[in-house]
Amino acid sequence: MSDEFPQMIGKYKVLGIVAKGGMGVVYKAMHPSLKRLVVIKKMTARGKSNNAERFKKEAQILLDLQSPYIVHLFDYFTEAGFRYMVEEFVDGFALDNLIKKQTALPCPVAMLIMQDACYALKYAHSKEIVHRDIKPGNILISKRGEIKLADFGIASDANEGDNVTQSGVALGTPAYMPPEQFEDSASVDNRADIYALGIMLYEMITGAKPYPQSFSIETLNTIKKGKYIHPRKIDKTIPPVIARLIHKMIKPKAKNRFRSIDMVLKIVKKYLKHYDTHELRVQVAKSVITPKTYDFPQIEQKDKIKRRVIKIVFAGAACILAVFCAWKAGFFHRTVLKKWYSPVQIEMEMPHSLSAQMDLPVKAFFFENDNDNIPEVSGSERTLYVKGSRFWEKILSFDFSRKVMAERPASKNKIYSMKTLFLKHGKYRVKVVVGPYVWWKSFEVSDENCLITCDFLKNMTRELKIKTYAYDAQSGDDISENCDFMILYKNNWTNIEEVDSKMIKSGTVWRIKASCEGYKEEVFSLLIDWYQDDLIISAMLEKTVENLEK
Repeated sequence: MSDEFPQMIGKYKVLGIVAKGGMGVVYKAMHPSLKRLVVIKKMTARGKSNNAERFKKEAQILLDLQSPYIVHLFDYFTEAGFRYMVEEFVDGFALDNLIKKQTALPCPVAMLIMQDACYALKYAHSKEIVHRDIKPGNILISKRGEIKLADFGIASDANEGDNVTQSGVALGTPAYMPPEQFEDSASVDNRADIYALGIMLYEMITGAKPYPQSFSIETLNTIKKGKYIHPRKIDKTIPPVIARLIHKMIKPKAKNRFRSIDMVLKIVKKYLKHYDTHELRVQVAKSVITPKTYDFPQIEQKDKIKRRVIKIVFAGAACILAVFCAWKAGFFHRTVLKKWYSPVQIEMEMPHSLSAQMDLPVKAFFFENDNDNIPEVSGSERTLYVKGSRFWEKILSFDFSRKVMAERPASKNKIYSMKTLFLKHGKYRVKVVVGPYVWWKSFEVSDENCLITCDFLKNMTRELKIKTYAYDAQSGDDISENCDFMILYKNNWTNIEEVDSKMIKSGTVWRIKASCEGYKEEVFSLLIDWYQDDLIISAMLEKTVENLEK
């Protein structure tokens, strides 16, 4: 590179040459009024209007992008037939140089660089600008750890249209281009930048690109198939969350990638919240300042101890819950304590309520049978429910190893059972309470499973006592003495007083009719549950039309 350079370009004092290529020269210069270093890009290629338009378009785009994560444009002008751009000077070097020097970056450092690149793209995409050339060479890192996106030379602006890029032409750096950019760079959207950023992240943490750098049909086919070496196969210490992020970002089909950079940024920030980002930026700055390979220190999560404590607490709570559930389910009694405890179960056959939610409560209480004080066994109270109706029966209960089959109950009966109780071997008594009924039974618990069957209420009915009253619906006068109350007995209406009271039982539906001369009849259809034995009927009878006219 020649050391010769002009002393002045426009109003800027030139200090030296930064870079030189076939398309132009980049100078280091001093801004006259701001007294700060800048870079001046000079376009030297002449005779190609397309290149000149791109140079001007880049300046127009940068002029609209005022972000701390994007290099700032100070000026654009022409002089002596040449075009110039004056940009912010980033005192450091590009990310590709850092990768070359370090080979691979620690994951937290790479994710910090990703975060700032995401912020830059978020701002650009909000202006409907697609960069189309995201790569480490266009990510500048200063000696203060600042990270900025540069070179919008082939960017597209949806607001102004892209009249420079021809349809069907491929623009960009092949190693970072998604399949659709190879086919038509003019039609790509923000997902092309997301793809390139994913390739860059892969390169930062592994030191290699996922696909060959040389452009060929074979390489393009490999990219289209999305076949690459998983980053965790290269370095097992790479967190799965980063591997999954890369996998989603570099999907061959654009529709399968993240829809916006915000979704990527959300994952990146969630990862970084466990680290001290200021300290990470200090490490980035040191890696830029150090001329040789920088030995990054072990980067620990700032909340590592807290997270470890939380994990231990949650693991402990989970263990306690598991032990509690296992205890409640009888696991320990059936295994470790099997020598001293046996399961006790009650199965009770009794009529079920004819009305929904009207079943009598059924309780069982267990007592030690010491023939003296008969103390109640602590925690042994049980409620009996219709067998198979409880959720915990399906989740926590285990079947007996030896099933005791009961006779098939009558259709109007149901089997009630309780949650299994484990008792030490010995003698006991059980008290079963069903509404007004109480049943005591002595039993002994041994090595065998204990199943207590209870059927003293099987097919139970009660004699139904019926009291009848009748009233005038208008006046409220008692007209019972003048009324006849009939009951539908054996399909015939019969006066209640003529039916043997012992034949009128509970547990069925009875139809009773109140009739009185000069009044409309009233019929009652009454569902009487098995445990109900008193029925009181008060009929409010309305006068007939003829009776009302009198």
